[in-house]
Amino acid sequence: MIKNLTFKIFHKIRNCAFRVFGVKTVGARALVVNNDQVLLIKHTYQRGWCTIGGTVEKSESMRRAIFRELLKEVGLTPLEEPELFSVYHSNSEKRDDYVAFYIVKKFEMKEVCSPEIHEKKWFSLYDLPLDTTPATKRRVEEFLGQRQKSDTW
Repeated sequence: MIKNLTFKIFHKIRNCAFRVFGVKTVGARALVVNNDQVLLIKHTYQRGWCTIGGTVEKSESMRRAIFRELLKEVGLTPLEEPELFSVYHSNSEKRDDYVAFYIVKKFEMKEVCSPEIHEKKWFSLYDLPLDTTPATKRRVEEFLGQRQKSDTW
């Protein structure tokens, strides 16, 4: 409970500081696919099911960031190079954020417990839960060819 509150407070303070100082951020996220299933997560500090990923750290490439986030959040190690699907722009949190979005199809997983992940679960690509985030729904639809790729997250 205290960890969840700490993550929520940190997340809000960080985003506020980024807005005030005009900081641009870079993120890396991945759609992890196994046949017709997709692995989604729920963070402790945000609502809804979403793809795995996070901020690209200083002196880190987007590729390294997605490997780090996959391992840290869900214990996943890609067994082949993640495919760069697209790069998106977002200003939903009132700041410029650029997101490199990868597809991961071949991997191995081990059990991990991340304090920022509330839950992880496999879902059908064709039957996502109602509380899937809008951006995650759009990325899945783009991946399935049901929607044209956008440059906006």
